Amino acid sequence: MGWQSQRRCRCRFVQTQLTHNQRKCHAKPCFSTHNAALAAALLLTGAASQAAEVVDMAGRHVQLPAQIDRVFAAAPPVVLLIYALNPNKLITVSFPFKPEDAAYITPAVLALPPVGRYLGEGSVPNPELLARAAPQLTVAWEMPFIDRSKVEQTFQTLGTPGLFVHLEHLADYPAALELVGAAIGEEARAAELAGVIRSALQRVAAAVGAIPASERKRVYFAEGASGLLTECGDSFHAEVIALAGAENVMTCENKMMCGREPTTLAQIKALDPDVIVTDDAKFFASVTAENPPNPPLAKGGFDPTWAELRAVREGRVYRAPTAPFDWMGRPPSFMRVLAMQWLANLLYPERFAWDAAVEIPAFYAQFLGVNPASVKVDALLGRD
Repeated sequence: MGWQSQRRCRCRFVQTQLTHNQRKCHAKPCFSTHNAALAAALLLTGAASQAAEVVDMAGRHVQLPAQIDRVFAAAPPVVLLIYALNPNKLITVSFPFKPEDAAYITPAVLALPPVGRYLGEGSVPNPELLARAAPQLTVAWEMPFIDRSKVEQTFQTLGTPGLFVHLEHLADYPAALELVGAAIGEEARAAELAGVIRSALQRVAAAVGAIPASERKRVYFAEGASGLLTECGDSFHAEVIALAGAENVMTCENKMMCGREPTTLAQIKALDPDVIVTDDAKFFASVTAENPPNPPLAKGGFDPTWAELRAVREGRVYRAPTAPFDWMGRPPSFMRVLAMQWLANLLYPERFAWDAAVEIPAFYAQFLGVNPASVKVDALLGRD
């Protein structure tokens, strides 16, 4: 049951000085899913009408008001988290929506003002706009690349309690949903969505986990219109590749939160990936215009230099959907549940059966609250 039925680079971040080991930490959550689930339990301090205490995913004890209807989501991944739980409780967003998103986003949220974010591309939140929005709770993204003290200053400025959540990895999401769902009175909804994510992770792992390393597909993740930006193997922006049972051919170490590491066509040729995955429609069009069965989404000239790659010659270039949110993880969100299954099915159809025509509308209905009949599967997958 969705929320409707229940209640009808130039990378600009605040960044700390990190050691080599700290940079590696962001790819391996330092807060276990099991402990996060335990921390999500609310410790009621009195009757239901009184305030409650919650332990957030940074280990902080936070006093919450008895009822929360207005939430400031302090980073793009948090906007998506709150949206899935109950979009009516969002008071701002941290990024503008694309025109093609309108079919899948409620009009009320489309009309919300973008106020900035912690962190990623774009400006930090505007305190005056936030004060006028009158939040009752701030939820922020806690991870090594973010200066937590700066975010805590926003809590103090706004005079709201603040919760930190871990959202880099798909495995973080169930505990984050349960924590925030309990805080804002959406426990049942949170439990439902957390269960979907845990089940999907288990099913895909069971299907592809035993594939020998020598038989795993080798994937290059092409970003940007040129396809020459990518993600290192430890980047959460590309963790879908590993979750789907494949190997990211880029073995570099991610040094910035935004990723998008530059590379060259010569380097990609030397790596010789089996498959290329992209979330950029222009790049996809430029390398598939002469290669059915992957028709381009937009008119554009075919780039013959990419045809020297085996993956392009053999028609194994796939475009991940981006509406209303990027499936691959920019920003990292629950949409990776779909990306993981979509990619596992493309790479290992004999191991992981998945019917996109059934699964995609059902997921959009469950997580985004849209009518499944309105989900244009072929358009999302670039097949129209």
